[in-house]
Amino acid sequence: MVTAMTTEMRKTGIDVVGDMPWGAHFCLFYETQADLLETLVSYCKAGLESQEFCLWVVAEPLTKEDARRALERAVPDFDQYLVDQSIEIIPAREWYLQDGTFDLKRVVRGWNEKLARASARGYAGVRVTGDTAWLEKKNWKDFCEYEDSLNQAVANQRLAVLCTYPLAKCGAAEILDVVRTHQFAVTKRRGDWDVIETAGHKQAKAEIKRLNEELEQRVIERTSQLTAVNRELTNEVVQRQRAEQALLRSETYLAEAQRVSHTGSFGWSVFSGHIVWSDETFRILEFDPAVTPTVELILQRTHPEDRAFVQETLDQAARDREPFDVEHRLMMPEGSVKYVRVVGHPSNKDESGNFEFVGAVTDITDRKRAEDALRRSEGYLAEAQRLTQSGSWAWNVRTDARFWSQETFRIFGHDPDKVKPTWSDILERVHPEDRPAIMQRAERESTLKDDSEVDFRIVLPDGRIKHLHSIAHPVMDESGETTEIVGTLMDVTERMRAEALRDGESHILEMIARDARLEETLENLVRVVEAQFAGLLCSVLLLDEDGQHVRHGAAPSLPEAYTKAIDGMSIGQGRIMRDRYVPERTCGRYRHSPGSALGGVPRRGKAPWVSCLLVHSHTCPFRQSAGLIRHVLPRTAQPESS
Repeated sequence: MVTAMTTEMRKTGIDVVGDMPWGAHFCLFYETQADLLETLVSYCKAGLESQEFCLWVVAEPLTKEDARRALERAVPDFDQYLVDQSIEIIPAREWYLQDGTFDLKRVVRGWNEKLARASARGYAGVRVTGDTAWLEKKNWKDFCEYEDSLNQAVANQRLAVLCTYPLAKCGAAEILDVVRTHQFAVTKRRGDWDVIETAGHKQAKAEIKRLNEELEQRVIERTSQLTAVNRELTNEVVQRQRAEQALLRSETYLAEAQRVSHTGSFGWSVFSGHIVWSDETFRILEFDPAVTPTVELILQRTHPEDRAFVQETLDQAARDREPFDVEHRLMMPEGSVKYVRVVGHPSNKDESGNFEFVGAVTDITDRKRAEDALRRSEGYLAEAQRLTQSGSWAWNVRTDARFWSQETFRIFGHDPDKVKPTWSDILERVHPEDRPAIMQRAERESTLKDDSEVDFRIVLPDGRIKHLHSIAHPVMDESGETTEIVGTLMDVTERMRAEALRDGESHILEMIARDARLEETLENLVRVVEAQFAGLLCSVLLLDEDGQHVRHGAAPSLPEAYTKAIDGMSIGQGRIMRDRYVPERTCGRYRHSPGSALGGVPRRGKAPWVSCLLVHSHTCPFRQSAGLIRHVLPRTAQPESS
């Protein structure tokens, strides 16, 4: 017997749904906050006016204050309901995620506790609505199990549950999961609200079976009451017709849901080769519904480059009888290309031993195009960063995970395929003199609320020094706590060298203008040149008035042995200075022979080269000599003869 409690109808306040019995568990797909408020305010208003206790679980972006204001506008004397505690509005994370985790049993137990308290206070029952905008992908499977178990939990209870899902966060697979675990679904289509009844399929069939069994039992028990049995039979037939009509409506709604979500369904009998497609599957593959689907037909529509892969997938699925989930391309008759995702799950064998797959086909062309556009955009960004020597980076303050762009890896001299960026990788490269300041800054960075900039140096494994400029921007959550820091990293080495050269030239010109001592001017000139190249040692030589010898001018970084040995060296062909120096040409270029008096010059024993940089007599205050500026190069950088 069906109890009076379960058949007692309650007003939902939702026109398209009408009345519902206790134990109803249905869902709402919404696109806008206005749609959500419109439905839930009517739903709660009907419950309050029917002496039911109402519980509204809200999720961001909708707040408790938003829900309260909406109810105040729609429900007369709403403040009195609040005073009587006839309604509660609770944030979703407090209800579903106590201690930060989702516990199915705890949530169901919470509904039952609310029902017990409401019954003790004399309410007709409990009306619940909960939003899932908080739901993350990692909790999806557990939440689906919760929704499925809720059907049994609310059965024969004075409970009615409406679950709301933001359509923007639901893909085709998620929509199918939600519809499967609810008695029916409400959604807006072409501006009007509509109902999709799917989970009721099983209930309708079970009800028909139960009614048939009851009918047969009554015929046996009441053979003497033929008239009464006939009337009962008529009633049962009517109910069966209604159930069949409900099933037909449900199938229609499911077909429309497939069309809207671009997801078709299929069945494939491995033993017989028989394939069944839904209308949407025919539309996706652009075949006439009169055509009989076959594996050959599928391969015919598959892109030529993907046919071997699809054939192999089908063969393996038939052989291993395991679920499959693949993406591939379709080549349409007019030459256009579609991308589809095909998911198949094996079903049990029937009595004949036949084995079947059931699954879904989703048109993901728009998603693929968006992904391609994103990849192109990322490629353009990477190229722009490479050209400007500007990389990007991010640091998750909570997990300590770090992201570097390709250019950031290049700046630090790391291989992105071999190195996963860590703080130690950064610190290892930082110049020892800058390391304490960088470590101190990193300790403060996670608490900064504003953008910050820093200049520092790094040392590469080959000894090169780079000057870097970094800009950091904190990303904060709703509570104002910094969750992530993103920023840019610019290699300003060339700019720093150019600035140093410009400043050095300006200083030297200033010294010349104020008639500074020649030795002081030349020494500053040498230091400016040495600063431009790591490891470079320079020497300035002055041409003697006889035009045949050179005199030491300035060499602040070279040993005294060099300055003494070079001072007075003759120019021209032939051996000089006890055969220690061999002039190669008369143009003023000399090479140091091994074992000479210049052995104290650094560069791991490599012979220094002397080459002409500048000849200008006006820069020299001594009228009797011209200023001939020369510098020393390592053997690996030997200049070409001029």
